[in-house]
Amino acid sequence: MSSLTANLVEILQLGPEIAGRVELPSKHWPVPGQFLACQRVTDEMEILPANLFPVLGFSHLLTVGPIPAVWQPGDQLACTLPQGHGFDVPVSARRVGLVPYRVSPARLMTLVTPVLTGSASVALFYEGHLTQAVLDWVPSQVEVLPLSELVDNPGWPDYLAVDLERTAMNIFFAQFKRHSLQCEGGVLVRTPMPCRGLGACGVCSVHTRRGWRLACADGPVFPLAEVWHVA
Repeated sequence: MSSLTANLVEILQLGPEIAGRVELPSKHWPVPGQFLACQRVTDEMEILPANLFPVLGFSHLLTVGPIPAVWQPGDQLACTLPQGHGFDVPVSARRVGLVPYRVSPARLMTLVTPVLTGSASVALFYEGHLTQAVLDWVPSQVEVLPLSELVDNPGWPDYLAVDLERTAMNIFFAQFKRHSLQCEGGVLVRTPMPCRGLGACGVCSVHTRRGWRLACADGPVFPLAEVWHVA
């Protein structure tokens, strides 16, 4: 598999997670929902890669996370080319909902700028309390609402982007009545993906309408209709 070299320039604390800004040619940047499988060049003890997702927005540097706590600015990283399928928000979507379910909103924030550029409305549906530190990097154009607002008004979004752990899929979908979510959408299913996207180990299997699929190769973003009522 082809690999790239990136330089870790800066460390950021995003709530409970650590992110980093890396120098990497923009043509190799993952789209929202894709990931880079990375390892430190100098660390011979690192066996499994860290799967890094783009977080926050995009500027002249790529911000990715979560990164291991032992990484430091100046480290060189060996990375794969962008892996997996990302979010695919249709240009026709006028109302876009973001649901980071029991996880940091950082990964879904990468969708905000392109969606707002297309003049769509964006709402962040969150279960629990967002700290001020987190709210500081949520753009003011994004309406922040409790998740219960989406449960009560499932017809609002034209497109729904969800980010959750594989183990939380049943709990999340159980909140909605059958057939209540009719919109298009994508679900970022986060789960260990140790084989660098080769699909060789099967650890990241996800149950879908098309049977068992691999998050590293067929995801990690799955169409909402494929996992709805299957989880």
